[in-house]
Amino acid sequence: MSPLSSLTISNDGFAFNVTTGESYTLNRCAQMVLHRLRSSETQEQIVQAIASEFGMAQGIVERDVADFFQQLHRLGFAGANS
Repeated sequence: MSPLSSLTISNDGFAFNVTTGESYTLNRCAQMVLHRLRSSETQEQIVQAIASEFGMAQGIVERDVADFFQQLHRLGFAGANS
């Protein structure tokens, strides 16, 4: 079972960890990353999708997504397609 499967993610930007009871506020990009991770997309695919969706430079998105993956790891959600 993926560590991300313990998260319930709402459409309005909240995530709830059913295992620990912790809750998180997500921005639109974070929601997109988590939904795509659950669909088994790679980090590279996620970067490309965000760069395209938001019209951002790929280098900036790569850095931001890498930072988000590090945060996921620190929070115990390692095993995401990092």
